[in-house]
Amino acid sequence: MTHGPHHADTDMPRRGLAVAAMVLAAMLFAVMTVTTKMLSDPSRTRPLPTGEITLARFAFGALVMAPLAFVPSASLLGKDRLGLLWRGLSGGLAVYAYFLSIRYTTLTKAVLLNMTSIIFAPLFAWMLLGERVRPNAVAGICAALVGVVLVTRPEPGALMIGDGYGLLSGILAGMALTAVRRLRQGETASAVFFYFSLVGIPVSLLAMAETPFVWPDAVGWRLLIIMSAAGIAAQVLMTYGYRYIATSEGVLLTLSQIAYSAAAGVVFFGEPIAPLTVLGAALILLAGAAATQTPVARRT
Repeated sequence: MTHGPHHADTDMPRRGLAVAAMVLAAMLFAVMTVTTKMLSDPSRTRPLPTGEITLARFAFGALVMAPLAFVPSASLLGKDRLGLLWRGLSGGLAVYAYFLSIRYTTLTKAVLLNMTSIIFAPLFAWMLLGERVRPNAVAGICAALVGVVLVTRPEPGALMIGDGYGLLSGILAGMALTAVRRLRQGETASAVFFYFSLVGIPVSLLAMAETPFVWPDAVGWRLLIIMSAAGIAAQVLMTYGYRYIATSEGVLLTLSQIAYSAAAGVVFFGEPIAPLTVLGAALILLAGAAATQTPVARRT
């Protein structure tokens, strides 16, 4: 069924705004990543533990969402609370692992490995939701695994802890994406994001138990505010963008944050980008395109 000219005319401006929103969201995610790296940088006078940075991220998100509790249409507390809690737990652990990766490896590697979530999501959707994995997604997963090896370049007897955290964040985020896919059939976006922030708070507090508390200095407070605000704004813009453009297009636009983060890593932290990393990044990007190009079908 095709839409009439009037419908097309009204959709085109929305599509343009959606694309702009996705591009801006990718930039803001890169800002979040860079400020997170700055906050944990050991060269700072008062670097913050990863647990504290994660707590600020989630506490800010819960605070922003709390007023929607008085808006009935937001359904902030949701109906499938067990499912919402599971999404919050997997998402909270994914963010904590991602922030640890940012701390212990380069920005390029951390973002690339976190982005493998779009490759792991089809596997979890197959296992948990009964969705069939199409051949193009299988090819994408294989290409992404080769890309991960090229990015991390593991050496015998050498444990690259930051790369490990990055890959773990991608796996957990893939699980969280699968939970979101199921929850959005009956829950509002507000409820899904609220539980993500709410459950992330105790996850962060548990992580903080391992390290002494560090009170942020003036620069630290500014960076925390920028990091948290950028993360929330990026989430809102990305949610808006996905309303008017295809998932495959949205994923590719979101993946552009890899380029922004890589450039920031070179400029702000002097991080080198090896040729094999570029090749691995290309494979992961192509894998993401392949995995999201065609909608998945239910397994019969």
